[in-house]
Amino acid sequence: MAATSHRWLDRALRWQARAASLAIVGFIALAAGGLRFGLIAQITVLLAGIVLVGFPHGAFDHLVARPVLAPRYGQFWWVPFGVAYLGLAGLVWLAWMLAPLPTLLLFLAGSILHFGLGDVENGLAPGIVPRWAAVLTYGALPILLPVAFHPLQAAPLLAAIGGVAAQPMEAALSLCLWLVPLWGAAFVWLCVKAEPQGACVAPATITAAGFVLLPPLLAFGLYFGLVHSPRHLLRVGAWHDPTDPRRAAQWVAGVVVPASLVCAIGIIGIALTTQDVSIGMLVPIFRIIAALTLPHMIVTSWLGAAARRTSGGGNRSSPTFFRLRPIIVARKE
Repeated sequence: MAATSHRWLDRALRWQARAASLAIVGFIALAAGGLRFGLIAQITVLLAGIVLVGFPHGAFDHLVARPVLAPRYGQFWWVPFGVAYLGLAGLVWLAWMLAPLPTLLLFLAGSILHFGLGDVENGLAPGIVPRWAAVLTYGALPILLPVAFHPLQAAPLLAAIGGVAAQPMEAALSLCLWLVPLWGAAFVWLCVKAEPQGACVAPATITAAGFVLLPPLLAFGLYFGLVHSPRHLLRVGAWHDPTDPRRAAQWVAGVVVPASLVCAIGIIGIALTTQDVSIGMLVPIFRIIAALTLPHMIVTSWLGAAARRTSGGGNRSSPTFFRLRPIIVARKE
Protein backbone atom coordinates (compact mmCIF):
# COMPACT_ATOMS: atom_id res chain seq x y z
CA MET A 1 0.00 0.00 0.00
CA ALA A 2 2.88 2.37 0.78
CA ALA A 3 4.29 1.79 -2.69
CA THR A 4 0.93 2.66 -4.24
CA SER A 5 0.80 5.86 -2.16
CA HIS A 6 4.23 6.87 -3.28
CA ARG A 7 3.34 6.26 -6.91
CA TRP A 8 0.34 8.55 -7.07
CA LEU A 9 1.74 11.12 -4.64
CA ASP A 10 5.07 11.35 -6.45
CA ARG A 11 3.27 11.71 -9.77
CA ALA A 12 0.98 14.40 -8.35
CA LEU A 13 3.93 16.27 -6.85
CA ARG A 14 5.71 16.23 -10.21
CA TRP A 15 2.68 17.69 -11.99
CA GLN A 16 2.23 20.26 -9.22
CA ALA A 17 5.87 21.33 -9.59
CA ARG A 18 5.49 21.64 -13.35
CA ALA A 19 2.33 23.71 -13.07
CA ALA A 20 3.86 26.02 -10.47
CA SER A 21 7.04 26.42 -12.52
CA LEU A 22 5.02 27.21 -15.65
CA ALA A 23 3.03 29.87 -13.80
CA ILE A 24 6.17 31.49 -12.37
CA VAL A 25 7.85 31.47 -15.79
CA GLY A 26 4.72 33.07 -17.22
CA PHE A 27 4.83 35.91 -14.69
CA ILE A 28 8.56 36.38 -15.34
CA ALA A 29 7.86 36.58 -19.09
CA LEU A 30 5.14 39.18 -18.52
CA ALA A 31 7.49 41.25 -16.35
CA ALA A 32 10.26 40.95 -18.95
CA GLY A 33 7.78 42.10 -21.58
CA GLY A 34 7.23 45.35 -19.73
CA LEU A 35 4.13 44.58 -17.66
CA ARG A 36 4.29 46.35 -14.31
CA PHE A 37 2.72 44.60 -11.35
CA GLY A 38 1.43 47.30 -9.07
CA LEU A 39 1.00 46.90 -5.33
CA ILE A 40 -2.72 46.11 -5.63
CA ALA A 41 -2.03 43.38 -8.22
CA GLN A 42 0.68 41.87 -6.02
CA ILE A 43 -1.58 41.89 -2.96
CA THR A 44 -4.40 40.34 -4.98
CA VAL A 45 -2.20 37.40 -6.02
CA LEU A 46 -0.90 37.03 -2.46
CA LEU A 47 -4.35 37.09 -0.86
CA ALA A 48 -5.73 34.69 -3.46
CA GLY A 49 -3.01 32.20 -2.54
CA ILE A 50 -3.64 32.67 1.18
CA VAL A 51 -7.42 32.21 0.83
CA LEU A 52 -7.45 29.31 -1.62
CA VAL A 53 -4.65 27.12 -0.24
CA GLY A 54 -2.42 29.01 2.19
CA PHE A 55 -4.73 29.18 5.19
CA PRO A 56 -6.55 25.90 4.36
CA HIS A 57 -3.30 23.90 4.20
CA GLY A 58 -2.98 24.34 7.96
CA ALA A 59 -6.61 23.36 8.60
CA PHE A 60 -5.72 19.65 8.63
CA ASP A 61 -3.56 19.71 11.74
CA HIS A 62 -6.31 18.52 14.06
CA LEU A 63 -7.28 15.72 11.65
CA VAL A 64 -3.71 14.48 11.46
CA ALA A 65 -3.30 14.74 15.23
CA ARG A 66 -6.52 12.90 16.09
CA PRO A 67 -5.24 9.34 15.40
CA VAL A 68 -2.27 10.03 17.67
CA LEU A 69 -4.16 11.67 20.53
CA ALA A 70 -7.41 9.68 20.45
CA PRO A 71 -5.89 6.40 21.73
CA ARG A 72 -4.60 8.24 24.80
CA TYR A 73 -7.37 10.77 25.51
CA GLY A 74 -10.38 9.09 23.90
CA GLN A 75 -13.25 11.22 22.66
CA PHE A 76 -11.81 14.26 24.44
CA TRP A 77 -8.58 14.23 22.39
CA TRP A 78 -9.47 17.66 21.02
CA VAL A 79 -9.16 19.27 24.47
CA PRO A 80 -5.37 18.95 24.88
CA PHE A 81 -4.89 19.60 21.19
CA GLY A 82 -7.01 22.76 21.21
CA VAL A 83 -5.48 24.11 24.40
CA ALA A 84 -1.93 23.57 23.16
CA TYR A 85 -2.57 24.76 19.61
CA LEU A 86 -4.53 27.89 20.45
CA GLY A 87 -2.32 28.57 23.45
CA LEU A 88 0.79 28.66 21.29
CA ALA A 89 -0.94 30.86 18.73
CA GLY A 90 -2.03 33.19 21.53
CA LEU A 91 1.52 33.44 22.86
CA VAL A 92 2.78 34.44 19.43
CA TRP A 93 0.07 37.07 19.11
CA LEU A 94 1.00 38.41 22.56
CA ALA A 95 4.62 38.55 21.45
CA TRP A 96 3.57 40.68 18.47
CA MET A 97 1.94 43.12 20.84
CA LEU A 98 4.83 43.31 23.32
CA ALA A 99 7.93 42.92 21.14
CA PRO A 100 7.09 43.13 17.42
CA LEU A 101 10.65 43.41 16.07
CA PRO A 102 12.11 40.38 17.90
CA THR A 103 8.96 38.46 17.02
CA LEU A 104 9.42 39.36 13.36
CA LEU A 105 13.00 38.08 13.44
CA LEU A 106 11.89 34.84 15.08
CA PHE A 107 9.06 34.49 12.57
CA LEU A 108 11.46 34.85 9.64
CA ALA A 109 13.84 32.33 11.20
CA GLY A 110 10.96 29.93 11.82
CA SER A 111 9.75 30.40 8.26
CA ILE A 112 13.18 29.40 6.95
CA LEU A 113 12.95 26.22 9.01
CA HIS A 114 9.37 25.50 7.97
CA PHE A 115 9.87 26.08 4.25
CA GLY A 116 13.19 24.23 4.27
CA LEU A 117 11.71 21.17 5.94
CA GLY A 118 8.91 21.18 3.37
CA ASP A 119 11.37 21.15 0.48
CA VAL A 120 13.54 18.47 2.06
CA GLU A 121 10.45 16.32 2.65
CA ASN A 122 9.69 16.81 -1.04
CA GLY A 123 12.83 14.84 -1.89
CA LEU A 124 15.14 17.67 -2.97
CA ALA A 125 17.90 16.36 -0.70
CA PRO A 126 17.35 12.61 -0.35
CA GLY A 127 20.09 11.73 2.14
CA ILE A 128 22.97 12.92 -0.04
CA VAL A 129 23.88 16.04 1.94
CA PRO A 130 23.57 17.01 5.62
CA ARG A 131 19.91 17.54 6.35
CA TRP A 132 20.47 20.80 8.20
CA ALA A 133 22.35 22.27 5.22
CA ALA A 134 19.50 21.41 2.84
CA VAL A 135 16.86 22.78 5.22
CA LEU A 136 18.67 26.10 5.68
CA THR A 137 19.48 26.53 1.99
CA TYR A 138 16.04 25.72 0.60
CA GLY A 139 14.30 27.48 3.46
CA ALA A 140 16.26 30.69 2.93
CA LEU A 141 15.22 30.84 -0.73
CA PRO A 142 11.80 32.52 -0.18
CA ILE A 143 13.07 34.65 2.72
CA LEU A 144 16.56 35.87 1.78
CA LEU A 145 16.17 36.46 -1.97
CA PRO A 146 13.20 38.87 -1.92
CA VAL A 147 14.67 41.10 0.81
CA ALA A 148 18.19 41.00 -0.65
CA PHE A 149 17.19 41.89 -4.21
CA HIS A 150 14.19 44.12 -3.43
CA PRO A 151 14.91 45.87 -0.11
CA LEU A 152 13.12 49.05 -1.18
CA GLN A 153 9.88 47.16 -1.84
CA ALA A 154 10.13 44.72 1.08
CA ALA A 155 11.06 47.28 3.72
CA PRO A 156 7.68 49.05 4.18
CA LEU A 157 5.81 45.83 4.94
CA LEU A 158 8.46 44.32 7.20
CA ALA A 159 8.90 47.65 8.99
CA ALA A 160 5.16 47.90 9.61
CA ILE A 161 5.00 44.32 10.88
CA GLY A 162 8.07 44.83 13.08
CA GLY A 163 6.92 48.20 14.40
CA VAL A 164 9.96 50.16 13.20
CA ALA A 165 10.64 52.90 10.67
CA ALA A 166 10.98 51.93 7.03
CA GLN A 167 14.36 53.62 6.43
CA PRO A 168 16.38 51.63 8.99
CA MET A 169 14.61 48.46 7.85
CA GLU A 170 15.61 49.18 4.25
CA ALA A 171 19.22 49.72 5.31
CA ALA A 172 19.23 46.44 7.23
CA LEU A 173 17.69 44.52 4.33
CA SER A 174 20.26 45.94 1.92
CA LEU A 175 22.98 44.21 3.94
CA CYS A 176 21.36 40.86 3.14
CA LEU A 177 22.76 41.10 -0.38
CA TRP A 178 26.15 40.13 1.05
CA LEU A 179 24.67 36.78 2.08
CA VAL A 180 23.53 35.92 -1.44
CA PRO A 181 26.91 34.62 -2.71
CA LEU A 182 27.13 32.25 0.26
CA TRP A 183 23.56 31.10 -0.26
CA GLY A 184 24.12 30.77 -4.02
CA ALA A 185 27.17 28.57 -3.50
CA ALA A 186 25.21 26.33 -1.12
CA PHE A 187 22.27 26.16 -3.53
CA VAL A 188 24.46 25.21 -6.51
CA TRP A 189 26.19 22.59 -4.36
CA LEU A 190 22.84 21.07 -3.42
CA CYS A 191 21.68 21.06 -7.03
CA VAL A 192 24.86 19.35 -8.20
CA LYS A 193 24.50 16.72 -5.50
CA ALA A 194 20.75 16.21 -5.90
CA GLU A 195 20.39 15.96 -9.68
CA PRO A 196 22.33 12.65 -10.11
CA GLN A 197 20.14 11.13 -7.38
CA GLY A 198 16.98 11.77 -9.37
CA ALA A 199 15.84 14.86 -7.47
CA CYS A 200 14.51 17.46 -9.90
CA VAL A 201 15.99 20.83 -8.97
CA ALA A 202 14.54 22.78 -11.91
CA PRO A 203 11.39 23.91 -9.99
CA ALA A 204 13.52 25.24 -7.12
CA THR A 205 15.74 27.07 -9.61
CA ILE A 206 12.71 28.62 -11.34
CA THR A 207 11.28 29.62 -7.96
CA ALA A 208 14.58 31.29 -7.08
CA ALA A 209 14.49 33.16 -10.39
CA GLY A 210 11.00 34.37 -9.56
CA PHE A 211 12.15 35.86 -6.26
CA VAL A 212 15.00 37.64 -8.04
CA LEU A 213 13.06 38.95 -11.05
CA LEU A 214 9.58 39.58 -9.65
CA PRO A 215 8.38 42.00 -6.94
CA PRO A 216 8.65 40.37 -3.49
CA LEU A 217 4.95 40.26 -2.60
CA LEU A 218 4.07 38.76 -5.97
CA ALA A 219 6.89 36.21 -5.83
CA PHE A 220 5.98 35.18 -2.29
CA GLY A 221 2.32 34.90 -3.24
CA LEU A 222 3.21 32.56 -6.09
CA TYR A 223 5.50 30.51 -3.86
CA PHE A 224 3.06 30.23 -0.97
CA GLY A 225 0.01 29.61 -3.15
CA LEU A 226 1.48 27.41 -5.88
CA VAL A 227 4.50 25.67 -4.32
CA HIS A 228 4.50 25.31 -0.55
CA SER A 229 0.82 24.94 0.34
CA PRO A 230 -0.25 22.59 -2.51
CA ARG A 231 2.57 20.20 -1.61
CA HIS A 232 1.18 19.91 1.89
CA LEU A 233 -2.35 19.35 0.60
CA LEU A 234 -1.17 16.56 -1.70
CA ARG A 235 0.72 14.84 1.12
CA VAL A 236 -2.14 15.04 3.58
CA GLY A 237 -4.51 13.74 0.91
CA ALA A 238 -2.22 10.76 0.32
CA TRP A 239 -2.05 10.18 4.07
CA HIS A 240 -5.85 10.03 4.23
CA ASP A 241 -6.30 7.75 1.22
CA PRO A 242 -3.11 6.24 -0.20
CA THR A 243 -4.84 4.16 -2.87
CA ASP A 244 -7.43 6.42 -4.50
CA PRO A 245 -6.39 9.97 -5.43
CA ARG A 246 -9.97 10.91 -6.32
CA ARG A 247 -11.28 10.07 -2.86
CA ALA A 248 -8.28 11.82 -1.36
CA ALA A 249 -9.04 14.94 -3.43
CA GLN A 250 -12.69 14.90 -2.35
CA TRP A 251 -11.68 14.65 1.30
CA VAL A 252 -9.16 17.48 0.94
CA ALA A 253 -11.74 19.65 -0.81
CA GLY A 254 -14.18 19.02 2.04
CA VAL A 255 -11.73 20.72 4.40
CA VAL A 256 -10.29 23.32 2.03
CA VAL A 257 -13.59 24.86 0.89
CA PRO A 258 -14.95 25.82 4.33
CA ALA A 259 -11.48 26.90 5.49
CA SER A 260 -11.20 29.14 2.43
CA LEU A 261 -14.58 30.68 3.17
CA VAL A 262 -13.60 31.40 6.77
CA CYS A 263 -10.32 32.94 5.61
CA ALA A 264 -12.05 35.08 2.99
CA ILE A 265 -14.56 36.37 5.55
CA GLY A 266 -11.72 37.18 7.94
CA ILE A 267 -9.76 39.09 5.31
CA ILE A 268 -12.87 41.03 4.27
CA GLY A 269 -13.40 41.91 7.92
CA ILE A 270 -9.81 43.11 8.25
CA ALA A 271 -10.17 45.19 5.06
CA LEU A 272 -13.37 46.82 6.31
CA THR A 273 -11.79 47.79 9.62
CA THR A 274 -8.48 49.03 8.19
CA GLN A 275 -8.04 52.46 6.64
CA ASP A 276 -5.01 51.36 4.63
CA VAL A 277 -6.18 48.49 2.42
CA SER A 278 -2.65 47.80 1.21
CA ILE A 279 0.28 47.52 3.62
CA GLY A 280 -1.84 48.27 6.67
CA MET A 281 -4.17 45.38 5.84
CA LEU A 282 -1.28 42.95 5.39
CA VAL A 283 0.18 43.59 8.84
CA PRO A 284 -2.54 41.78 10.85
CA ILE A 285 -2.80 39.10 8.15
CA PHE A 286 0.89 38.24 8.39
CA ARG A 287 0.80 38.37 12.18
CA ILE A 288 -2.11 35.93 12.21
CA ILE A 289 -0.24 33.66 9.80
CA ALA A 290 2.80 33.81 12.08
CA ALA A 291 0.67 32.95 15.12
CA LEU A 292 -0.74 29.89 13.37
CA THR A 293 2.59 28.86 11.85
CA LEU A 294 4.25 28.06 15.19
CA PRO A 295 1.75 25.41 16.34
CA HIS A 296 1.48 24.13 12.75
CA MET A 297 5.26 23.58 12.67
CA ILE A 298 5.31 21.94 16.08
CA VAL A 299 2.42 19.60 15.28
CA THR A 300 3.99 18.32 12.08
CA SER A 301 7.46 17.97 13.66
CA TRP A 302 6.08 16.22 16.74
CA LEU A 303 4.03 13.81 14.68
CA GLY A 304 7.02 12.99 12.49
CA ALA A 305 9.17 12.31 15.55
CA ALA A 306 6.45 10.14 17.11
CA ALA A 307 6.15 8.13 13.93
CA ARG A 308 9.92 7.58 13.72
CA ARG A 309 9.97 6.31 17.32
CA THR A 310 7.03 3.99 16.66
CA SER A 311 8.40 2.62 13.40
CA GLY A 312 11.92 2.20 14.71
CA GLY A 313 13.41 5.11 12.82
CA GLY A 314 11.78 4.85 9.42
CA ASN A 315 13.08 6.23 6.19
CA ARG A 316 14.41 9.72 6.75
CA SER A 317 13.89 10.66 3.13
CA SER A 318 10.25 9.57 2.93
CA PRO A 319 7.46 12.14 3.32
CA THR A 320 6.42 12.87 6.90
CA PHE A 321 2.85 11.69 6.43
CA PHE A 322 4.02 8.28 5.27
CA ARG A 323 6.21 7.94 8.34
CA LEU A 324 2.96 8.47 10.26
CA ARG A 325 1.18 5.50 8.81
CA PRO A 326 2.41 2.91 11.37
CA ILE A 327 0.66 4.82 14.16
CA ILE A 328 -2.56 5.69 12.37
CA VAL A 329 -5.49 3.84 13.87
CA ALA A 330 -7.85 2.11 11.47
CA ARG A 331 -10.55 4.41 10.18
CA LYS A 332 -13.90 3.58 8.63
CA GLU A 333 -15.23 5.92 5.99
